[in-house]
Amino acid sequence: MKKMIISTDNENRQFAFVKGNRPTNAKTVKAKEKSMQEHGQLSPITVVKGEEVCQMNGCLVDLQGHDIPNEQAERYYAVVDGQHRVVAWMNLGKNLDELVICEALNAEMEIAALIAEMNICTTSWKGTDYMAAPAMALGEKNEVFDFAVELQTKGFPLATISLWCTGANSLKPKDLVASVKSKVLPRAFGDAGWFYRSVKWYKAALERIPNSFLAKKYLITFLIKKFNHAENPTQFSSLVEIRLRSLTDEQVKEIVNPKTGEDVSREQATYDTLEKYLG
Repeated sequence: MKKMIISTDNENRQFAFVKGNRPTNAKTVKAKEKSMQEHGQLSPITVVKGEEVCQMNGCLVDLQGHDIPNEQAERYYAVVDGQHRVVAWMNLGKNLDELVICEALNAEMEIAALIAEMNICTTSWKGTDYMAAPAMALGEKNEVFDFAVELQTKGFPLATISLWCTGANSLKPKDLVASVKSKVLPRAFGDAGWFYRSVKWYKAALERIPNSFLAKKYLITFLIKKFNHAENPTQFSSLVEIRLRSLTDEQVKEIVNPKTGEDVSREQATYDTLEKYLG
C-alpha cells in the first residue's frame, strides 16, 4: 500500500485544459458547485505538465477556451481528470491555487489515451465525447474533422454530426477511439466531397434557422434524400443554398414548430414543411 503526501507546489503554474477534450456540462458543473460548497474538495485534480501535452502533439487552451501558444505551455498544468471541479471551484469564486492536485501515475500513456481512459472510468461518455480522442491525438489537419468538432462544440449528437459531415451514419465511437492508437482518422473523414456541399448548406441554414433545430436530424436527412434523388445534384445543391437563405421568419417558425394533425406525427409534419419550402 502506498500513501500520497500533500505538499505545497512551488512551480506557480496555472490550470489549462487539453484542446479537443469534451466540453464541460453545465448541469454537472452545478452539481459539483453544490458539493464543493458544502464539503470542499473531496479528491485531487489529476494533471500533467503542459509541456508534456505538447510533446505528445496535444495543444492547450485556457479556462475560457482560448488557445495557449506551445511556447507558453511550461506555465500550465493540463487537467486530465477534474475539468468540472475546476470550473465549479472557479464559479464559486474560490482561489484556484487552493485546489489539491496530483500528477497522473502512468506517465507513459499518451495524453489522449490517458484522458479517455480516466474519464470513461469515472463518467459515461456520450457518442460525441469520443471525438475528444482524435482531436487531442492527431496533429494533422483535416477540414472534415474540424467541421465535426465545430458541430460537437455546438451540442450536435454524433449521429447528426455524421450526417452533416459524411452524408451517412458512418461515424462510430469505437472508430474514433481506435484512431488514438493508429494515429489515423476514421476513413469517413477521408472523403471531403460531401463536406464541401454540406458545409455550404449548414452556413446558409445557420443564417435563418436556430442551431438547436439544425442539431436535430430533420433538415440534413431531408437534404440528403433530396440530393440523392436529384436529376442534377450540382444544381440542387446551389438551389438549396438560395432557398435556405431566402426563408422568412414565419417560414422558419413553421419549420421549427410544424402544425400536426390527428394522423400526422411531429416528425412527418416537419418533413412536410421542409418539402413545402425547400423541396
